[in-house]
Amino acid sequence: MITKILLIGCGNIGFRHLEGLLKSDLTLEITVIEKLNDKIESSKKKINELNFNKKKIFFYDNFLFNKKSFDLLICATTSNKRYELLKFLVKKFIFSRIILEKLAFQNSYDYKKALKLLNKNNISSWVNCPRREQKIYKEIKNDFKKNDKLSIQVFGNRWNLASNSIHFFDLFYFLKNDDHFFNSNTETLKKIPSKHKNFYELTGLLKIKSKKDVILLNDQKVSRDIIVKIKTSDKEYIVNETKQFVKIKCDKKKIEKKIKIFQQNELTTILIKKIFSNQDINLPTLTEAYSPHKLLYFSFKKHFIIKNKVFNCPIT
Repeated sequence: MITKILLIGCGNIGFRHLEGLLKSDLTLEITVIEKLNDKIESSKKKINELNFNKKKIFFYDNFLFNKKSFDLLICATTSNKRYELLKFLVKKFIFSRIILEKLAFQNSYDYKKALKLLNKNNISSWVNCPRREQKIYKEIKNDFKKNDKLSIQVFGNRWNLASNSIHFFDLFYFLKNDDHFFNSNTETLKKIPSKHKNFYELTGLLKIKSKKDVILLNDQKVSRDIIVKIKTSDKEYIVNETKQFVKIKCDKKKIEKKIKIFQQNELTTILIKKIFSNQDINLPTLTEAYSPHKLLYFSFKKHFIIKNKVFNCPIT
């Protein structure tokens, strides 16, 4: 049986998805849409080095082709005009599943319209916030006691705080599904241009608090490693995602062990296998991902302008 995949966007993250698809042991027909021809040629050159038996792959720079039906869409475009693209895809193609790259949408208005559109057409949807698929965070979730306090602190050097904060907001909701934040301190954040044209980044310190929970994001530490510190009432986990080890402190005992952090191409291979063997996949559904997106919109609102009474978050 041939499984048909449509991958839209083959930039950095899009190509990682493509690598993961090609490494899958499923029989796949992969259609790639990428409007920039230099990225198409670059992708073709890179995949020639890979072994992709049982795969057919087709590249196009537009949607003017005859294929109509797909088993899965992966949308790896930038976040601007995402809802307009989604409307077009629903109208043009027949599909029942879609994975959206983060940021899913740049404002809550488009987000809610997208939820309504996909639900109306019975399309299952997920957002690619894949720390839920990492074994170490599954272990921490299994250890977490309901209603316990939770602190998540992320440290590193210029890790693109604005565009990547959604991953750690989602991690919080994965560990503790409690939508109650009320205080966001973003005074030290500074808006800077992104490497993507017409997009922006934020650098500095972000602190979000409730009565007993904290999320603290800092991209100005000297260390090049991404460090995620997770504290509950009785345990502390210090996860070094870069060097792939964790330190666990509990009852005056300290444990250090190696861990495996899957890269995006590996994650795509895992997710594709799960989807087409009817297993649960550890990505947030579009509905589940709304709370972390809402927290992001709230936290960054003062740093970006409002056009036509709709707040737009120009990050991707």
